[in-house]
This record gives sequence, structure tokens and C-alpha cells, in this order.
Amino acid sequence: MYSLFTYKLFNLSTFIQPFNPLTRQPANKYTIILNAPSFLSSRTVFPLLSFRTKFTLLPLSFRTERKRSEKSAIEAKGMLSFLVILLSVSTHAQNLVSNGGFEDENICVEYKQNCAPEAWVANSFYDNYYYYTPGKAHDGTHFVGLAAGTAYKTPGTHYFIRTRLLCGLQAGHRYQLEFWVRSRHDILDSVGVYFSAGDFLYEKRNYKEIQPQLWAVNALDTLDADPNNWQKVRLMYTATGDEGYITIGSFNRKEWTFRNAPDMQRNYYFYLDAVSLVPLDKQEGLCPQADSVKADIYRENQRHEFLRRQVYINTKNPPPVKPLPKTANRPIPPKQHIDTLIIPDIFFATASYQLSPKSFGSLDSFARRLNTFQVDSVVIEGHTDSVGTLAYNEALSRNRAIAVKEYVEKKLPAGKIPFTTRSYAFLRPVRSNKTPAGRQQNRRVEIYVYRRE
Repeated sequence: MYSLFTYKLFNLSTFIQPFNPLTRQPANKYTIILNAPSFLSSRTVFPLLSFRTKFTLLPLSFRTERKRSEKSAIEAKGMLSFLVILLSVSTHAQNLVSNGGFEDENICVEYKQNCAPEAWVANSFYDNYYYYTPGKAHDGTHFVGLAAGTAYKTPGTHYFIRTRLLCGLQAGHRYQLEFWVRSRHDILDSVGVYFSAGDFLYEKRNYKEIQPQLWAVNALDTLDADPNNWQKVRLMYTATGDEGYITIGSFNRKEWTFRNAPDMQRNYYFYLDAVSLVPLDKQEGLCPQADSVKADIYRENQRHEFLRRQVYINTKNPPPVKPLPKTANRPIPPKQHIDTLIIPDIFFATASYQLSPKSFGSLDSFARRLNTFQVDSVVIEGHTDSVGTLAYNEALSRNRAIAVKEYVEKKLPAGKIPFTTRSYAFLRPVRSNKTPAGRQQNRRVEIYVYRRE
């Protein structure tokens, strides 16, 4: 995993020693340590994948300082992950891709380093594509960078990153794909999305022979070259039913002619973050096996040389494609409505819970309507004015609610609808109890009907 700094190294004599940037201990991986300019931290650590001894400084478009100690970084990372998990429960509960924000770090089996995101694998076996840059990611602290061309070289370098879907897509169903991109080069219109049954890493065809189903340019408002501006891409995809993997990268068939300096190792990059794929049908959700599929995906720890060997073998003899369990159709609970009926004080005898004959017509009509609805429950609440003691009014309001309940229940089939009664005395007035008109409105029975469409 790497951090992008304001300056890139190329042709400046430096001191090189094996160094682990996380533990601050010697490691089996070369790292450059230099005295940084005053606007950076006093010591800047830059991990490398290749051995070089001379570097120059070339300006890049943004900078970061990794100031936290190992302990505080781990604590902050844990707290951030916890918050992200809480937020993602509601916003991405049905996301069909794992680790779309690249926050979960994979520890490769070769170097025992967090040099790649979990669930996502790029075809750049040795080069830098995973970034930890607080304040520069669209969401969280991590994102990925993919090369879309190379300076002074044709054909240029093109990197792709792929992940396995958590569930198979249903043929004919539509899905919303969303991700964020940025680049300081005019290359975002070459970013494509390719859905495939098999693993893209084992693809024998050249990428120029592959037709991605979706292009980012179809969803971008502008091709903004400001690297500090993340641009949202939102695309709709109609599934064929055999999808198992999703791959994102630069599928441009014609090599670009770049006018500015490359980003890293003579390559020109675009950056990617916050990938999600969700069904448009609200009744479609993750398959029951999604958690076990995710666990299998997270167990794929081969990177670098181990991954290169695996790709070499499987490209010659591709493994059989294992179909994923399809997304599940889950019923949506019907919408619930609440109807309210207010029975005023005049429907009761004075200072009594005895129903007045004036109330029978309204209550009979109400009972007939209940028979026409799908009713979950009925709540009846009794209220009084403030004349008298609290105990007296509690009893009066309770008995009036019960009287209404018993009358309506007799008009319905036994046990068809559950009724609940509540008594509030004068504790929930709707008007002031200082006037006769206000007290009259406070003496009431309210009926709430909870029904489904």
C-alpha cells in the first residue's frame, strides 16, 4: 500500500535500506528514506517494488503526510472501519461487490504486507495501484489507481482491476453500477466496465479485442482533469445471467498522446473509489450464500510473483467457471396506513362512559369499513378534561375507551382484529382546559386503525 506525496522520486541519490513502513522495522522490501522539504514531514517513507538508486523530484498534483504513529493509525483505522460498517448497513446493504470502498486491506502471502485491497485484484502484478491517502480518497482513506498509458512507449501500459460478484445476476434484471473516478489526464472517457462469467485475469484475448458493456463517459457530466475533483459515474446494466466477475479499467483501443508528465514509473493513471452494484428491483436482494462467497473471495491472498505464476498457469488451462448463486427475491412488506376517528364527548352521557344512542350510527359505519380493509390492529385511546382528580379521570377515560372497543367488537367476526385500549385522563389535551370550549374538545375518544394497502 502506498501514499502519494507532492513529489515523485526519479534520479536523486538517496540512501536505501530494507524497511517496513508500518512497523518501522527492517523488512524484506526496499524502501527509500529521504530528508523531505519543510512542507512535508521530517522523514518521508516511499515503498518501492523495484530497486533503484537515483531519483529526481517531479511535481505531482496532490500531497499527503502520514503523520500518525503505528498505534494511532491502527486505532483510527479501526474506528473508521466501524463507522463505515454502520453507515454501509443502510446505504449498501444490497451491494453485490465486496469492499467497494477498498478500505479492507489484503495481507499478501508473499511479502506479508498490506499492499492490495481485499477482494480486488489487478493485472499489475508488481506496480503500485493501492493508495492510503487521508483526505484524498472519495470515501474513507483508500482508493486504487490504474494505468491508462505510458510515456514514450507504444503500446502503453493498461491496468485493470477485477472482483468476483457476491451473487449471480438474474437475466433481464437491471442493476445500478456506481463508482467515482478522477485523473489529471484527459482519459476518463476510456474507462470501461466489463462483466464476464470467468476471471478476467485468465483472459487470453488482448484487452483491445474485448468490448466492455459500459463506458464511464456515458455518465460523466464533464471530463474534469482536476485530480482533486472526484466525478461520480452512475450506469444502468441489464444482466445476461452468466455474470461472475466485474472488471474496471482503460479499454481504449487507440493509444493516447499525453502532453504532461506521467504520474508514476512513466505511467499515466486514473483513480477509482466507492464502487457499488445494486439491483434496481427493491424486491431483489443478496443471495443467502453471500457471506460464504465473500469469505472465499477474501481468502484469495496471492499477489505479485505468486499471482503471476497462478495467472500464467490458469491462462493456459483456464479453470472451469463456477456459477454463482443468484440474487434472491425478497418480499417487500406492504405499506401501512393509519386512519384516525375521533368520538367527541357528546356521544357519551354526561360524566359517564355510557355510550349515547347518537354514537351508534357512526360506530356501525366504522365497523362496516373495518371489514373492508386488511387491518393489523386498532388502538382506542380515552381522554378527559381537567375537571376532577387524576384518578377519577383515568378511570373515566379508560372505561370510555373500553365501551367503544366492546361495541365495535360485537359488530365484527370474533377475533378478526386485535384491539388495544389506553387511558390518558387529562394528560394529553388538544386545547386549553381554561375555557368550556377547550374542555369539550379535550373530552374525546380517539381510534387509530393500522391497516395495509
